[in-house]
Amino acid sequence: MPLSRWSLAKLAEYLRGQGIKVSPAHLGRILSRAGLSFQRTRSWKASPDPEYEAKAARVLALYRSQPPGGVVISFDEMGPVSLCPHHGRGWARRGRPERHRATYTRRSGVRYLVGALDVHASYLRARLRPTRNGNSTLAFMRQVRLAYPASTRLYWIQDNLSCHWTGAIREWAERNNVELVPTPTYASYLNRIESHFGAIGEFVIKNADHLDWDSFALAIANHIRYRNSPDRRRERLARTQTRPRLTA
Repeated sequence: MPLSRWSLAKLAEYLRGQGIKVSPAHLGRILSRAGLSFQRTRSWKASPDPEYEAKAARVLALYRSQPPGGVVISFDEMGPVSLCPHHGRGWARRGRPERHRATYTRRSGVRYLVGALDVHASYLRARLRPTRNGNSTLAFMRQVRLAYPASTRLYWIQDNLSCHWTGAIREWAERNNVELVPTPTYASYLNRIESHFGAIGEFVIKNADHLDWDSFALAIANHIRYRNSPDRRRERLARTQTRPRLTA
């Protein structure tokens, strides 16, 4: 059959051609009894990094305990994002879903959201940038560095994207008491900030239709201010204390 997946109706049609008559509904019951269900596919990835164990152990050790006189920062980018209606989920009257305008013209370009999470303080910083390159990354790193005394060493956890490891970034880090800590190749799950990007996607971008970048940036700033409130940070850190320890 020229199909990339089976529906119950198509499977019943195929079986009829083999001399087996069974209804789609009964096929569903047979498959259910066999432990089969209709599911979305899932992706998987394994890191080919030959130094995976050492890099993962280093990252997890920094997550487990804050180094004396140091701050652990988890950094990455989200995007590109564009100015268009973003569908999502929400509460509405049955049969009356919230409607978004349809648009196929996007004249405002794209933006990238760069973010830095102070892991042990649970404090998030983020900015929208029009480009993703070494200069943009370095400008954001300088902003974050200014938030801490020069004597405080920053342990900057990031992936292996080339614009995170330019010569200018390495030289700046060496001069400014910043240690660049790489995650293993294809191991984004070890970058703590990824889960916070997911929350921004759910609670700022989806179900929204921002008409200009100023309103988009304001929505992100308001969400991060709400997320960084002292009470919420204390609650989040308290939950973290009760979770099982990460191991490499």
